[in-house]
Amino acid sequence: MGEVVGSIAREIGAPLTAIEVAVDRLRRRAASVDGGSESEELQVILEQSHRLAGLARTLLSLARPLQTLPREVRLDQLVDGIAASVGPEMHRVGIALDVEHRDGSLTILGDPHQIREALTALIANARLALEGWSGERMIHLTTGALEDGRRFVRVQDSGPGVPLDKQERIFLPFFSDWGREGIGLALSRIAVLGQQGEVYLEGEGCGEEGDGREPGATFILVLPASPSDEVP
Repeated sequence: MGEVVGSIAREIGAPLTAIEVAVDRLRRRAASVDGGSESEELQVILEQSHRLAGLARTLLSLARPLQTLPREVRLDQLVDGIAASVGPEMHRVGIALDVEHRDGSLTILGDPHQIREALTALIANARLALEGWSGERMIHLTTGALEDGRRFVRVQDSGPGVPLDKQERIFLPFFSDWGREGIGLALSRIAVLGQQGEVYLEGEGCGEEGDGREPGATFILVLPASPSDEVP
């Protein structure tokens, strides 16, 4: 499957390169004739070709085998670092972000860079769910240990949730309700699966205000504990 996706990405990239070269020639020709002005049509072609090039790069990233460098990582420190990084932007757009560590200082075994990317993608997805939401705007991060000893990070938002008819597709590449590329959740799952972990939507995850259930969606990221870390 990865080879097929990579082949498709390369097939897209070849004509895109030809389009970009042609657009560049047309822009220079227009500049020499019209004194530097650029037509709206050329701008649209250039913008859309850049967008397609980005999608091709995304396809290649999906097809490329992940190179992991697992090591012992303090889960609380990793999550606190992510929260500190994205917190100011969340505050700017009116979203409250808080963190809870239920079982103290837990250690996991994994690639910190890829785990950070996966968690950041889950938080970004929660933020998109809250854009335009009229109710409470909050993202709650919780770390802890499961009964089997594995560690988890729960990313819970107070937004509209995930409708039942879309829950089976939310981890598919290019599926999005937010008008974006729809690649964040797919990359999160790929990164975590490569480290003996998993990412899933907890429960129904589709409660809405007034329907008797808690609103919002909750995603759970699970990773193996470090061998040197005793199960609490």
